[in-house]
Amino acid sequence: MKAVSSALLRRSLFEITDSMLCPLQDAWQRQTRASASEIINQKEVRFVGMRRTGNHALINWLMHQLSGEVRHLNNVVISRNPYRYKANNLRRYFPEHAEMAKTYQRQADGALVKRDCLLYSYEDWSLGQISRSRVEYNRELYFGKAARYYDVLILRDPFNLFASRLKKGFVATKDSQLDMVEMWLEYAKEFVGESHHLNRNLVCINYNRWFAQEDYRRQISKQLAIPFSDAGLTSVSAVGDGSSFDGTRFSGDARVMDVTNRWRN
Repeated sequence: MKAVSSALLRRSLFEITDSMLCPLQDAWQRQTRASASEIINQKEVRFVGMRRTGNHALINWLMHQLSGEVRHLNNVVISRNPYRYKANNLRRYFPEHAEMAKTYQRQADGALVKRDCLLYSYEDWSLGQISRSRVEYNRELYFGKAARYYDVLILRDPFNLFASRLKKGFVATKDSQLDMVEMWLEYAKEFVGESHHLNRNLVCINYNRWFAQEDYRRQISKQLAIPFSDAGLTSVSAVGDGSSFDGTRFSGDARVMDVTNRWRN
């Protein structure tokens, strides 16, 4: 119990330190880094979805369609440079990944790597939080310029989404003003065009249709200007511990998972 309390205190102190340093680090970089007009990422894709929507399955599938230098920044925090956030996390909690932490730190310091595609994903943030976030305000400072930008909004039917979230204990969202039902409704309004928070070549993906229909997956690939192969469709990403109900035990045979009937459980 004492060890747990100590770990929580240490994490809280890290959070406070980071929140104080982040604006200062951004301001310093903005003053010292020359304004760059060169393209860093040929394609930049911003993913938005609620937890247990199938984000990782879809991103894993998409990354298997891509070629060249590709990077996914998972579960971005809206108030931090994603590269710096990941570097700090690895140093503090996963010292065995010290070399990867150094790689992220170099990019946080401005030594950006040119990529064919950079993907970064938000989970459980409201659309208003995302559009007003430090990450979006400093997007070019953090990621560099891109030749082409895309937004991807993923929506799953509420019955199976809520069943999966309840199974994992994900009741709260990252917006204290919205519960999971209210956040789903906010995302649904964006999905059908009643709001316009995501405005960079928006591609809306219905998770149920993506899982079931090859023609629909072909359409998504076309919208994102990515050659279609359907590679990666049968694997289950270990990120987020896989499925709420099946874990990763069906990796390699993901098509047998009963993802449209979770509500029955």
